[in-house]
Amino acid sequence: MGRIFNRSIIGSIALLLVLYLVLFNRFGPEHFHGLVWRWRRPGQMSVVEALAMDMEAAKPPEGVLPVVTEVVKPSPFEVAVTYTGTVAPLNEEIVVARVTGRLTWMPYYAGDRIRRGQLVAKLDNAGGEYAAREREAAYSAMAALHERHMAEAEKGEAEAKRRQAESAVQAAQAMREEAERMVAEKRAMLTEAISMAAQAQAGVTEAEQALSLAQAQLRETERMVAALESERQVATEQIGEAEADLERALQEVEIAQQELAAAQAEFAYWEAEIERAKTLYEQKVISKDEFQREQAQYEAAKARTRSAEAKLRQAQAMVRAAEAKVRQARATVKQKEAELAAAKERVTQGQAMVATAQAKVSQMRAMAQAAQAKVQQAQAALEAAQARMRQVAAEVQQAQAMVQEAQASIQRAHRHVLHADALRMQAKAALTIARILRGYTQIYALTDGYVVERLIAPGTLVTGGTPILRIAQLDKVRIQTFVSEKDLIDLRLGAPVVIRSVKDGKQWQARITAIFPSADPTTRTGLVEAIVDNTDLQLLPGQSVMVRIVKQRLPAALTVPNSALTQFNGQPAIWIAMPISDSGPTEYTCPMHPEVRSDKPDHCPKCGMDLVPTKRHAVQPKTKYTCPMHPEVQSDKAGRCPKCGMDLVPTRRQGNETKVARLKTVQLGATDGQRTLVLDGLREGDEVIVRGWQTLKDGTPVVAVSEAERNALTPLSVPPPPSQKGEHHHDHP
Repeated sequence: MGRIFNRSIIGSIALLLVLYLVLFNRFGPEHFHGLVWRWRRPGQMSVVEALAMDMEAAKPPEGVLPVVTEVVKPSPFEVAVTYTGTVAPLNEEIVVARVTGRLTWMPYYAGDRIRRGQLVAKLDNAGGEYAAREREAAYSAMAALHERHMAEAEKGEAEAKRRQAESAVQAAQAMREEAERMVAEKRAMLTEAISMAAQAQAGVTEAEQALSLAQAQLRETERMVAALESERQVATEQIGEAEADLERALQEVEIAQQELAAAQAEFAYWEAEIERAKTLYEQKVISKDEFQREQAQYEAAKARTRSAEAKLRQAQAMVRAAEAKVRQARATVKQKEAELAAAKERVTQGQAMVATAQAKVSQMRAMAQAAQAKVQQAQAALEAAQARMRQVAAEVQQAQAMVQEAQASIQRAHRHVLHADALRMQAKAALTIARILRGYTQIYALTDGYVVERLIAPGTLVTGGTPILRIAQLDKVRIQTFVSEKDLIDLRLGAPVVIRSVKDGKQWQARITAIFPSADPTTRTGLVEAIVDNTDLQLLPGQSVMVRIVKQRLPAALTVPNSALTQFNGQPAIWIAMPISDSGPTEYTCPMHPEVRSDKPDHCPKCGMDLVPTKRHAVQPKTKYTCPMHPEVQSDKAGRCPKCGMDLVPTRRQGNETKVARLKTVQLGATDGQRTLVLDGLREGDEVIVRGWQTLKDGTPVVAVSEAERNALTPLSVPPPPSQKGEHHHDHP
């Protein structure tokens, strides 16, 4: 084991030495140091190699890039959206069997034309069952008709009995009317007598009331006379009291005048005294306390004067009140004396009225007794007339009972007739149903259209409601598409719609006919529908089509192809081909550090390299001339064609003018899928690069060519400047 283990170790060491020598010879010492091998990508340099590199050799490749351009100009533009739609028939009919039977005839297949009312299928009649039902219903109708004739005969007999009873009733009613007339006359006489008695009794009552009223008025007048005499005595006494009050008030006035005179004299004294005290106090002859005592005496005298004046005014007011009271008491005495004289006159008149009322009461009582006797006589005559009327009423009731019995017979006969009519109508309905069921064995189309599906084959046993054919109206079809919510809000009924077939690209013009007022909460879309004429049957149900819906039409708008759109710093941008003379002053930059910029030649502050210009002013080539009829004829100057003699004209591009590519950010609007509306950032006349911008950098020289020429041209000898700082990415069309 020791020998084997030693041999294995020695063999492994030898193998490693051989592998090391092979790798060392293959890659050299610069890539293989010791036992570590460092792998590099093709072209990768080490740090030492990078420091030793000649920076002048790191220049970008020179050349002018061919691009396809388009000059911006206003043009009509339609803001439209495109969706995938589905073709649906305008109307669709499922032909079904109405009864049970075996399908015996149906020669139509998918694609066959069907007219409205056309026979499309036949069923057997279930072994004659439907015909037997029809005969049974016909016999039942005949039996019901016979039953109705019998009921009408019974009704005629009952109506004859009723007419006979009605004649008897009319005779009895005439007699009753005569009796009622007599009762009415007697009742009128009684009523008149009662009215006369009531009037007489009312006259008695009225006379008694007038007597009572006259007596009451007389008593009231006598009471008023006594009261007025008492009131006159009181008023006389009030005159004496008022005169005594007036005397006392006059005395009070005299006393108040004396007190006022004394108070005024005292106030005049103290008024002069206070003036003297003020003078002495100002001269400091008396003290302040003495002055204040003098002033207090002055104020007290002034207050007593005011009190005396108020007392005098009060006493004078009492005099005026007492005088008014005396005048009022005298007026009251005079008024009571006048009222007393008038009351005594009314007493005399009341006594005369009482005597007259007593005489009228006696007269009215006699008239009431005579009227009561007449009432008793009229009551006896009324009772006799009422007895005759009750006898006639019994005869009328007997005749009416006969009429009611006859009427009941008529009603029974009428119900019999109605029952017979119901049986007859029931039998006719059963006959109609039987005929309808037998008619259901032949199935007709209800609409014009085409057979789109044959659901069962002849020989199949079907039941009511079994589908047989599916017929669709295809001369007009409905184009249905689901539109997103953001586009749905801008659509209106009647908006133009272009339908394009996915198969052959054929187009149809239509307008929106329906916008369903609901949206799918899952897909956030709503259904929009347009009806299209399809007389040539180019559109088939279930077919997929492209639906272009015009949301808005702009008469003059600035648009660019979608292939020209890119982005810069997250904003939409467009490459513009600008003339070199219009691209601004020359800038200088470092080939290795593009962020270094200068407006004059200098050295890079980072690496020391010479700055290079970012723009080159190309020499404008001469104008080329050619013949319109012979394009192969070319010349550097104007002249005539040597083949046809026509004047030479300048070519479309005069010398392939070299321009500079500039990236501009823009504000975009709506798109129709091919072109996009530019709201801001472009002007009319700008030359937009629509093809070939994917490899451009800001400031790259470009030349406008056609699509075919761009693929054939090679770069020219004008070197492009380095790109400006900033990144952009392209959205490929």
